[in-house]
Amino acid sequence: MSEDRAEQGVSLNLDDATTLYDALEAAFEAGLGDAAAQRAYRTLGWRILAAGGGTGLGARLSTLAREAETLEEFEAARDQELGPILDALEDPLNRDP
Repeated sequence: MSEDRAEQGVSLNLDDATTLYDALEAAFEAGLGDAAAQRAYRTLGWRILAAGGGTGLGARLSTLAREAETLEEFEAARDQELGPILDALEDPLNRDP
């Protein structure tokens, strides 16, 4: 892909973006898709979060998504933010007997 084309943008309204995201997720769950489609799915999820708001953890993730300049930057920030939470949830002391 030429550099000029890589810099062009595509615009989707939030409802269409969410519908596309859900369709990609269903395709992956059915065993379809390749690495390029996986990256598109991750990118779309990042941009959907950036367009969102909310409260609590969802709001924090939306803020991280808006602040990130790249998908990789967002994923690193998300992992850093969620790491302690996921670690606590996976702790055997927090599991049902």
